Amino acid sequence: MRPRILLISMADWFGPTRLPRALRMSGFEVGILADPNGLLATSRHIDYRYDLSPDLVRLGVLDPVLRTIMEFSPRLLVPCDETAVHLLQNIAMAWDGARGPGGQLRVMIPPMVREIVLRSLGEARTFAVRTSRPLARKMAGLLGIPAPPSAPVPYLQAAEGFARDHGWPVVLTRNGRTGGDQVRVCADSAQLYAGYAALTQEPPQPGGLRRAARYAFWSLRTGFHLAGDIARPLGDGPQMAIEAVIQGRPASYSVASHDGRWLAGIAAIAERIHPPGSGTSSAVRLLNDPAMTDAGQKLVGRLGFTGFGGLDFMRDDATGQLWFLRFNARPTPLVHLGHLAGGDLCAALYGAVTNAPSRAPKQFAESTVALFPQDWQRDPDAADRGTTHVDLPEEDDRLLAALKAQLPRAG
Repeated sequence: MRPRILLISMADWFGPTRLPRALRMSGFEVGILADPNGLLATSRHIDYRYDLSPDLVRLGVLDPVLRTIMEFSPRLLVPCDETAVHLLQNIAMAWDGARGPGGQLRVMIPPMVREIVLRSLGEARTFAVRTSRPLARKMAGLLGIPAPPSAPVPYLQAAEGFARDHGWPVVLTRNGRTGGDQVRVCADSAQLYAGYAALTQEPPQPGGLRRAARYAFWSLRTGFHLAGDIARPLGDGPQMAIEAVIQGRPASYSVASHDGRWLAGIAAIAERIHPPGSGTSSAVRLLNDPAMTDAGQKLVGRLGFTGFGGLDFMRDDATGQLWFLRFNARPTPLVHLGHLAGGDLCAALYGAVTNAPSRAPKQFAESTVALFPQDWQRDPDAADRGTTHVDLPEEDDRLLAALKAQLPRAG
């Protein structure tokens, strides 16, 4: 019997959409718990499908999550985005029942569910470090991995003091947000004040009257056992941080590990970024990089991490110095490219859970990859991507069509 793995998605984005095929090819039975109308659900490489409403989960309706985990009984869970990471971490830590902001009576977590979640995430004592940029950088520094200065921001004056000490520009970030809602680059005091105001303001809740009606309905339906929003970051400390800006080229390291044991990794450096300056990589160079591999091995070991993760870096082109920026406790968009980079991450994880002999990474020739849909968002009509490989999911027509439908149209 093939081991089962369950992907849990709370955000509709392209990042995890290539993972089902890679996991199935490695030997897993693949299930998803996700919005049935989302991008992940369009993949044809899924064995079991379970529907999830992220809005209801944030409201505190946990039964679909708990019931699916118990019914599917996976060997591992994979949170596909930051919100899913927070959700599973909070479930794992809810020893006396789950209850978050807006919660009513505590929702008890079945021991079987807690055991599966803990097995899937690894060492619980490091949960907070994984999702905090300042804490992750502090840990990196203790391991001898260079990291730029960073500090928590409990109030505006702390951010002003950091900027005076380290100079402009600085970056404000906030846990629990995604994409552009998480980061503000500030070149002066005025931008710092505006960025702080934007990140401290809670996003408006959609559908006021409709949400109130749903809250009342599900309160009665669950016998006033709504858990509240437990898909938020752990802890009551400052959720905002400030960082010094490091100039250079973005680099990343995608990693698979099991109980803190490094299994395989993919090192990449950005060849193109979209939008220029503040965006994400749209084309990358896959390379042999001992410094990134060493950092990945050290961090996942100290974190006791299980699953797919990613390390973000900045590389100074002039000196070659590599600076650690953050740890992503979820799969990154490069996780399926191991066949081009000397080590299949999904096959390595399959080997770990089935106790198969580990395989040494293979030597490979450096190559460039145009990422889909990232490079098509940059230029949907380019005739030549100028890279060694073009990363189109041509074997999955439904996913390809769904991703193409979200591309900008010419004119």
